[in-house]
Amino acid sequence: MVHINYKWNISKIQGKNYMIEYISIILSERNNNSIELNELLLLLPKRTNHLNIKNNNKKKNILNFIRNNYGAINYFIKNETDFDLKNNMIFHKNKKDNLEFNDWVFVE
Repeated sequence: MVHINYKWNISKIQGKNYMIEYISIILSERNNNSIELNELLLLLPKRTNHLNIKNNNKKKNILNFIRNNYGAINYFIKNETDFDLKNNMIFHKNKKDNLEFNDWVFVE
């Protein structure tokens, strides 16, 4: 039987709480409470660089933690109940303002 050691200095729950907190803060600073996924990937490491996150006593950022524990940030956001991911845009579900996307484009 293989025994896998968890080598991060923060727990999965604590890392999840950090992600929820910082994504919520970033979304609340936006006018429509949404952000593109690529822009979020640039802002998260800058906003969380003060956090002491280590794996095997080597400093890592929050995105390394998410990739290692959840596979990718896409999977984390899809599985999280507070956020919604549509068309590479991340929305806060409680503040989405009933924005819905469909495939039809009306041009006059």
